[in-house]
Amino acid sequence: MKRLLIVGLLLLATTGVFAAQDYMWIDRVAENGRLLVPLRGIFETYGAEVGWENATRTVTITAPALNVSMVIDSTTAMLNGQVKMLDAPPRIIGGATHIPLRFAAEALGERVEYMGDRIELATIGLTLLIRGEASGPGEAHAGATGPVTITQPTAGAMIGPRVEVYGTAPGGSFLVIETEVRAQDDHELLRVVPGLRHDVPANGQWHFAVAAPVLPANVAEPLYFVIKAYTANGQTSAPATVKVFRAGQ
Repeated sequence: MKRLLIVGLLLLATTGVFAAQDYMWIDRVAENGRLLVPLRGIFETYGAEVGWENATRTVTITAPALNVSMVIDSTTAMLNGQVKMLDAPPRIIGGATHIPLRFAAEALGERVEYMGDRIELATIGLTLLIRGEASGPGEAHAGATGPVTITQPTAGAMIGPRVEVYGTAPGGSFLVIETEVRAQDDHELLRVVPGLRHDVPANGQWHFAVAAPVLPANVAEPLYFVIKAYTANGQTSAPATVKVFRAGQ
């Protein structure tokens, strides 16, 4: 019961490193390994006007320097007069249109920073807080698979709520990063915290930030964390792992 309580109380970190002033909770919705985000919340924060044509199921987004058109369930879109291929099509989920985060960022000229279950859109001053856990790799994905290493943090490192993770993997592969929460006394697995999946750059050098769970102040039992990274391109590679500890334990 004690461990169940600990697991239930594990929370995401809230620190002062984020510049964004506006926060928006979104559900974790993924397709083909790509995070889909609600269109209106992001683009209306940007100041764009969002339109809908019911007959053709077409969404339009207009702003002084932005013109987007996309059709629900289609993997092509128009961005400022150019045809763009989408990793996942727009979907209507719970009555709201969701589009791939990558395309939303490209349309806004935005630099997206993943921080575990937070996504920072610094240019428009918006932080997305994601509910729920990502599913494991499901469908096969084209691309390389092969050995993965984690070069930072090193084994036994003391980590804060934000963990910068570096490593190597085949260029163009599809990387999954997870965090396991384990008890120090018997190594029991208490929880797996899946993270967002990432494309590895062509040079094979990857760097992503993840959020380690925050432990409530009244938790006396020491825990440790195993950061695990592996490729998932048609088959799952052997994972690279590193055992780390939260500072203050």
